[in-house]
Amino acid sequence: MRVELGALLLLLGAPACTDDAGSSSSGATGGSAGRDAGSGGSAGRAGGQNTGGAAATTTGGASGAAGVGGTAGAAGGSGAGGSGNQGPGDFAMRCKAPGVVRCVGFDAPQDISGKSGGPTGITTGAAAPALDTTVKASGNSSLKFTIPSNSPADTSGSYWANFSDDYSVQFDSGEEFFVQWRQRFGPDFLTTDYPGGEGWKQVIIGEGSRPNDPAYSCTTLEVVTVNSYHRGFPEMYHSCGVKDGQYEGFEQPIPPDDFALQNAISGCTYHNPMVPPCFGYKPNQWMTFQVRIKIGTWYRNDHVYHHDSTVQLWVAEEGKPSELVIDMSPGDPQCAARQTSQPPCKTGYDLVNDAIGTAKYGQVWLLPYNTGKSASASHPETYTWYDELIVSRNKIADPAP
Repeated sequence: MRVELGALLLLLGAPACTDDAGSSSSGATGGSAGRDAGSGGSAGRAGGQNTGGAAATTTGGASGAAGVGGTAGAAGGSGAGGSGNQGPGDFAMRCKAPGVVRCVGFDAPQDISGKSGGPTGITTGAAAPALDTTVKASGNSSLKFTIPSNSPADTSGSYWANFSDDYSVQFDSGEEFFVQWRQRFGPDFLTTDYPGGEGWKQVIIGEGSRPNDPAYSCTTLEVVTVNSYHRGFPEMYHSCGVKDGQYEGFEQPIPPDDFALQNAISGCTYHNPMVPPCFGYKPNQWMTFQVRIKIGTWYRNDHVYHHDSTVQLWVAEEGKPSELVIDMSPGDPQCAARQTSQPPCKTGYDLVNDAIGTAKYGQVWLLPYNTGKSASASHPETYTWYDELIVSRNKIADPAP
């Protein structure tokens, strides 16, 4: 099995966190690249103020709601099944949709400020995330990440947000949720092949913190979206080295010796990692990404596979409808019965949890952390921006054109 190892010493006394670039369950491709982020976890969390209505914990002027504080949770709507796509809407409209539990517009300093141990905040790498009033999808500003020349893996720090300020909104077996964000890529950010790097991450969705018990970025539950080995299109992997002892890429085997890297798109494979057919990143526009996680039976690392969880990724170019690019969802019952983590057929996934009853999904990290990136290598200073982060119990509408 091909494994690249790496580590990042976490800040503020947190334990070191290592994600290695594991391959698919077969170990053949090495394609799930990327360790995540140690960048993250470490520097504590910030407790910013939240503005928001009863249905959601909302930050940012674009969402514009009354009141300060407002914990999310039961008021967020039941949203069973994630059914029913709504029509496109602007950020404020999407934040008010049934089921929304958190919206962040990155429109005010309190959106990214706070204190260690709080529910939201930023960490600092070679550079620090900052609000940018000149480039934005909506509202007053966006969150800008700068990747300096001669920077290490933790190029730019990170932003994290628990799904609610009081940590009450978390998701366990039998539940589902959606995370949507918009992201803009500078041209040099996409074209630079950062020496030593295994590919920059976009988002980590992982374990939520508990009161006086913060969870960091490198967790057993994590689901990571990553530009694996700078291929130029989003891929995904699961678990910070815990599931069957690896970082498992969502790579459906294609006999005899290939793997689907975006399995909802025909022809996007390990032997043909090209754009097209793969759905690639586009520069200088606000792309939209949405992840769905539906938790079935937690996997216990016992090699008993149920294949009854769902992980899906939709991607959209600016002004266009989103397209499903990764689809790990239950299908053929005969395929689901096969006792291997990822059989060569259409079926669901097994999400691992080594602390059942305690660990639940409840936190999202935004970061361009690039495992293995060489600090001795010079390259242009590059940039990426995030805006309009939404977490919901229901599928979230595409942004209005």
